[in-house]
Amino acid sequence: MTQVLASGLAMGCVYALVGLSFILIYNATHGLNFAHGEFVMLAGFILYSAVDAGAPMWLAALATLGCMGVFGLVFQRLVFYPLRDRPFLAFVIATIGFGIFARNLALLVWGPNPLKVPSFFTATAVSLLGATLTPEHLFIIATTAVVLVTQYLLFFHTALGRGLRATAQNPEMAQLLGIRQNRMIAITFVLSAMLAGLAGVLVAPIFLIDTELGGAVILKAFIAIIIGGFGSIPGAVLGGLIVGLLEILVAVHVSSTYKDAIAFGVFILVLLVFPRGLLGGPVEDRV
Repeated sequence: MTQVLASGLAMGCVYALVGLSFILIYNATHGLNFAHGEFVMLAGFILYSAVDAGAPMWLAALATLGCMGVFGLVFQRLVFYPLRDRPFLAFVIATIGFGIFARNLALLVWGPNPLKVPSFFTATAVSLLGATLTPEHLFIIATTAVVLVTQYLLFFHTALGRGLRATAQNPEMAQLLGIRQNRMIAITFVLSAMLAGLAGVLVAPIFLIDTELGGAVILKAFIAIIIGGFGSIPGAVLGGLIVGLLEILVAVHVSSTYKDAIAFGVFILVLLVFPRGLLGGPVEDRV
């Protein structure tokens, strides 16, 4: 059971990271970026290319995060910025179109065959509390914990974090106070892309990398943020852990065939009982 729970928590952490990156964009722009799954996929492919070129895993991972940060800035300038004054649906459609473009671009560059990234660790198992666990799962859990603490410190104990939160809560007032709104939104896109890229780096050694990797991850992450409460950062973390644990428990004790169906069933049940999610705010704020 310890092994099962560790595996579920690890996947839940991945969903939480992607959900956090999704929520950051939503809170800053009130736009839904459905290309986040492709961010995860591209990070996996970039990591593979860096390792294939001979870079050590740690250096390849850092290079991937740097590339994703630049990619987030380019995405903000080319996709969001021209549509910032357009209706809400315009940005949503643009992100869906970009997702299709990114998948086809990855298909041309890396081909249709799934690729495998080596593990960060030489050991295949770690003994902890009498259970044999994979080091990748422990690494994912520990990394996510560090990211959450770092994000909290950034947003609540730095001037940059206060500027980001002010822009998300009241853009007009933030501008009156001298906060450069466009700069804060650009930084948000960079942070969001790096979080999605980190999720891609963490899952790459566990799964085979192909053009469909991002679709599966963003779907579960989206379910997670709805369960936790749309727009709530703690809710995204809680929802991610719930989905990850539910997924692995169903796969082990029922059948892996039904894990997605049961996850959707829980998603619908939560919406019926908690229309705003477990930690969500008022409905009118989300709408």
